[in-house]
Amino acid sequence: MTELRALAGCLLLGLSTVQANSAGWKKVDTEDGVTVYEKDVGEMVAFRGEGQITAPIGKLLYVIEDSAHWKEWIENFDKGHLIQKKADFHKIFYQAFDSPFPASDRDIVYEARTRRDASTGKDYVEMRSVLHPKAPKTVGVRVNLKYTRYEITPLKEGCLHVVLETLSNPGGSLPDFLVNWAQRDYPVKLFQGLRRQVKKNHAKLAPVPPAK
Repeated sequence: MTELRALAGCLLLGLSTVQANSAGWKKVDTEDGVTVYEKDVGEMVAFRGEGQITAPIGKLLYVIEDSAHWKEWIENFDKGHLIQKKADFHKIFYQAFDSPFPASDRDIVYEARTRRDASTGKDYVEMRSVLHPKAPKTVGVRVNLKYTRYEITPLKEGCLHVVLETLSNPGGSLPDFLVNWAQRDYPVKLFQGLRRQVKKNHAKLAPVPPAK
């Protein structure tokens, strides 16, 4: 009951920060307190999820980069690890995913940069595909992540308003409708996973980037 009250409080506090369908975003679904949007970007479709998470911001940042526990909350995740720590808030990661037959398995090599905007107090985690000499050989098809961005706004009562935006080309011969259906479902499942993980005992407080 306490968790339900906390979530309800977060939802109310977050109403004033919702940015809805600006910049061409079209609302397509709302589930479990997460609103999902999409928009066409060339021949691809970008997706956006918006909702609240009750946790200190350091715990959310920790969970996002906690490769030891990715399998507990990332759907179809097989394996992954940190490839290189280039700086405290700039890292290179590898992730591999199982795909249902007959599709080939997928993997990705990406950089993650974390920053804080001094003018707004918001934190951002920004990801995109990169090449790296120490990246493992692909398990099947390497995904081209155009971008994934978390925009994290601290609210009152220990709540965070989180906006996730992502655009990727999974490669291979998957039908467009199947790719878009799977990615439309992704933001809701991601929020559900993050909400579970930030409550677990292993979730530590990661350092927060200095404001710039």
